[in-house]
Amino acid sequence: MTTTSGKRKKEIDKFKLQLQRSIRQMRQEMGLSQRELAAKMTSKVDQSTVSNWESGKTEMTSAQLLDLFLIFGKDMVSMYFGFVTNNEAKDSDEGQDEEDK
Repeated sequence: MTTTSGKRKKEIDKFKLQLQRSIRQMRQEMGLSQRELAAKMTSKVDQSTVSNWESGKTEMTSAQLLDLFLIFGKDMVSMYFGFVTNNEAKDSDEGQDEEDK
């Protein structure tokens, strides 16, 4: 694995961990059990699926992620573009460092 792909993997793993914690935190802030959150989903999921998302045992689809953000009243698009913008800035800075050598 190259250094660049290693860095990407670390960023992806970090993002997944933050997402797991965020789902649990937002669910608890809304006073929902895992079963209640599962019932609100537009796709057919059960309590164990929500538990697996929160523990990182399984990954959700992008449609399920969007559904969660809508349930929680969060703007996923802004969060996504913030993530992209931050990563583009990092990539640009790394490119500058390479050019300066």
